[in-house]
Amino acid sequence: MTNNDAACDLVAFDELADRLVELGGDSHPSELHGILCGTFAAGSQPGVEAWFRQVSGLLDDQELDSRFQDLLMRMYQGTLQKLDQSDFSVALLLPDDEEALEQRTEALGYWCQGFLFGFGEVIGGQSLSQEVEGVLGDFSEIAQIRPEADGSDESERLFIEVSEYVRMSLLTVFSEVASREKSTKHNNTKTIH
Repeated sequence: MTNNDAACDLVAFDELADRLVELGGDSHPSELHGILCGTFAAGSQPGVEAWFRQVSGLLDDQELDSRFQDLLMRMYQGTLQKLDQSDFSVALLLPDDEEALEQRTEALGYWCQGFLFGFGEVIGGQSLSQEVEGVLGDFSEIAQIRPEADGSDESERLFIEVSEYVRMSLLTVFSEVASREKSTKHNNTKTIH
């Protein structure tokens, strides 16, 4: 069982990467998943059709065929379900553990970059807790990461630690910000009798 098996029930990294290559897009599969997670963590659930439009825009407004839409729908539904379950089962969409450390490190950087984009698009200038601000700062640094061709055990251990930190931080931000947004929306829809 690989570190990313939980992500595979959403959509396989390689399957999404292959479709992106076929479409001629230069978006990274991990970046797309990061955008989606950032959007959800900010308290927005834009709907599948809006998600399709956003991805189409990232791919220079290409029309998305039904096979690609199916992948995106599975990613959308599976990610939202995993985040809502609050059982820590959400996984980042990264290459399998058998892939080179450089490839996985680069993908983690793309994931963080995508998260920051998706989160920022929704949250705008709203005030955030120090903890969330700290996570966003860390994600910004991780997004700048440049992989090195060092396959040492120490490098592997550090990658695992950082990717687990990112995964748990996603849950923290989702729990704090998305819950606050849901509560605010719920309170705004209460009727007075």
